[in-house]
Amino acid sequence: MIIKSPYVTEKVTSMIDADDTLEFLVNIDATKPQIKKALEDLYDINVLAVRTMITSRGEKKAVVKLAKEGSANELATRLGLL
Repeated sequence: MIIKSPYVTEKVTSMIDADDTLEFLVNIDATKPQIKKALEDLYDINVLAVRTMITSRGEKKAVVKLAKEGSANELATRLGLL
């Protein structure tokens, strides 16, 4: 399993509207292309870019920029984040 769960904070909710960006907790061994493909297959979206980081808790977080305007807001609503 590559995608564990959406990662939601107050900062992320502002990024959804401003930048069409979402964050997900992902498998520590997952690569950027694997994350991109998994998200596109799982949620039927177009991913423009993926950035990853390791949190201080040792979890891997992916910051995902979506290609279509407003698609992050739509996906967040489908996931029940907003």
